[in-house]
Amino acid sequence: MYKVGSFRLALLIGAALLAIMMLYVASEVTRPLLMVAVLWLVITAALFHMSYRWPARTPWQMVPSLLLAGLLWADPQGFSIWLWAFPLLMMLPQPGWMILLNVILGGFGWWQIQGSLELEQAALAGLILTALMVLGLARAMLLRPLWQDMGRRLRLIPGMRLWSARQLNLDLSRESGRSDREEAHSELLLLRTSRQRCWAMARQLGNTTERYESCYRLDRSTLAVLLLSPDPRHAAERRSAILGALQGPLKARAVSLAQSFSLAAQCRALDHQREPLVVIKETAPHA
Repeated sequence: MYKVGSFRLALLIGAALLAIMMLYVASEVTRPLLMVAVLWLVITAALFHMSYRWPARTPWQMVPSLLLAGLLWADPQGFSIWLWAFPLLMMLPQPGWMILLNVILGGFGWWQIQGSLELEQAALAGLILTALMVLGLARAMLLRPLWQDMGRRLRLIPGMRLWSARQLNLDLSRESGRSDREEAHSELLLLRTSRQRCWAMARQLGNTTERYESCYRLDRSTLAVLLLSPDPRHAAERRSAILGALQGPLKARAVSLAQSFSLAAQCRALDHQREPLVVIKETAPHA
C-alpha cells in the first residue's frame, strides 16, 4: 500500500510537536532553529502532496542535517538526545556528497556533547553513533537500486494512470495497429510545462482524459497522452478541451498515429517549438 498520506501526516504531527516545543521549552537561541524546522516539515509535506517524491538531489535535504547540528551547537545538553537522529538521516535517498555531509555533522554533534560526558561515556557514545551510522548507510546502499529503478518503472505512481516513457514506447505500436484495425483516430499529445508544474499537471491530465486512455511522464517537464477518438474532428475537439482545462505554462504537440514517427524526434521538435500548439496530421496511410 502506498503510504504517502500516512507519511505526510507524520510530518505534520512532527511539525506540531516542534511548534509546541518552540513555544514552551526552547530558549531564545534555539527557538529560531525550531521555527525553521517547523517550516521545513510543513513545506516538505506540501511537496509530497504535489510530487509524491522525496527531494533527494536538492539542497532542500540539507536543512534537517544543518538544523540538527545547529541545535547541538546552541544547546548540547538540552538536545543531546537528538544526536541519534543522524543515523536515521543516513537511510534517506541522497547523493554521495550528502552522505559525507551527514557524517561530518554527526561527528560535529558528538563533539559538542562529549564535553559533558565522562571519557568512557563519550567514547561509548561515539562508537555507538558510528555503528548506527554505518548501519544506516548500509541500509541506504541496499535500497539504492530500488530508488534508481523508480524512474524506470512502467507505472510511476500506484493508483494513478501515469506511466513511464518506456511504457509509451511499448504502447505506440499497439495503439497504432489498433487504430488501423478499428478505423479510429489515435494521436499522441505531447505537453511541455515547467518542472514545478509537471506533477500537478499530470494529475489534471488524468482527470481530463478517459479511463481507457493512458498518460505518461517522459521527463521532468514533459507529459504525454494517447487520445483515442472516432475521427479527426472529434479528436480536435477533445484536444482543445484538454488543453483548455490544463493550468500553467504549456506547449503542446499532437501527432497522428496514422503515420510513422520517432518519439525522440518529436520530443526534440517540441524543445525547439515556438508555437503553443503544433498539430502533425495524417500524411499517408500505414504500409
